[in-house]
Amino acid sequence: MTIFLDEKTVMGLVGMADALDATEEVFREAGRRNVTNVPRVRVPLNDGTLRITAAVLNYRGYYGVKVSSTTVFGRNAGRVFCLYKEDGGELCAIVQVFAMGALRTGAASGVATRHLANQDARILGVIGSGRQAATQVAAIAAVRAISEVRVFSREPENRARFCANIVSTLGIAARPVDSARDAVTGCDVVVTSTTSTTPVLLGEWLSPGTHINAIGANYERRRELDSAAAARAAVIATDDKDQAQYEATDLVAPVSEGLFGWDRVTPLADIVAGLVRGRTSRDDITLFKSLGVAIEDVALAVRAYEKAIALGLGERLPDLSG
Repeated sequence: MTIFLDEKTVMGLVGMADALDATEEVFREAGRRNVTNVPRVRVPLNDGTLRITAAVLNYRGYYGVKVSSTTVFGRNAGRVFCLYKEDGGELCAIVQVFAMGALRTGAASGVATRHLANQDARILGVIGSGRQAATQVAAIAAVRAISEVRVFSREPENRARFCANIVSTLGIAARPVDSARDAVTGCDVVVTSTTSTTPVLLGEWLSPGTHINAIGANYERRRELDSAAAARAAVIATDDKDQAQYEATDLVAPVSEGLFGWDRVTPLADIVAGLVRGRTSRDDITLFKSLGVAIEDVALAVRAYEKAIALGLGERLPDLSG
């Protein structure tokens, strides 16, 4: 039986706790080589870009494929995820994934923060105030006792509204600041969640011990970190090292400048699985370069699907097996 799960149903089935658990599990199993991620494929369209991602969760017996596209005007023309059972190739579910995408991207940063930030991290700086930034704050607050959030984005009204939402939903003190530098200096954890094509975070602003989650720049024409910020990191982790080498200008640029080599970049999965050590000192600056990969989508879609089946939710579709 194939079911359809719309955005509203998905968000009623899975929350941040589910996303953190599923993402921690899938990265741990990826480190144990029980997961296969297919790096994102981008195909030019007449007026935009087609994007395809896929992954196999061998340890759970599921695989999935996400197809999405954007137009030259920046509009998302569609994001549909198809979840299959590995045994027999049954199509289990078709899932709308825009909201789920923000949830799993936040969860990935939450997992990275859990493994790389100092245990007593309390102050969070955020550059950006959109939907992705909101789930970043929620995930990081779930793994560290955040007591203050500092937020900068280009529009004062947006950052003020964002801070008010943090106070009302998470009960954490939040204040808008007037510059990106003010959102970074003195913070224990920093998030960049923008669509910028030029760096919004400079390495000279970073305090010893800071952990960075850089999530916004996930293809070659975008960049959030200057080369000094990446070069200062004692630990650089990413969700897919192969994908990073053609999508992550935040890393590609400093590598091409000879500041460090790709051997310095570690899969987050290896850190979560305990194969590679993360932070070794309180003063280490650590960096998670997030691209948003398919293993995260499959892991969270499996959670939503299994809950939906148990609760009898989702729209049942005609037999699509052919």
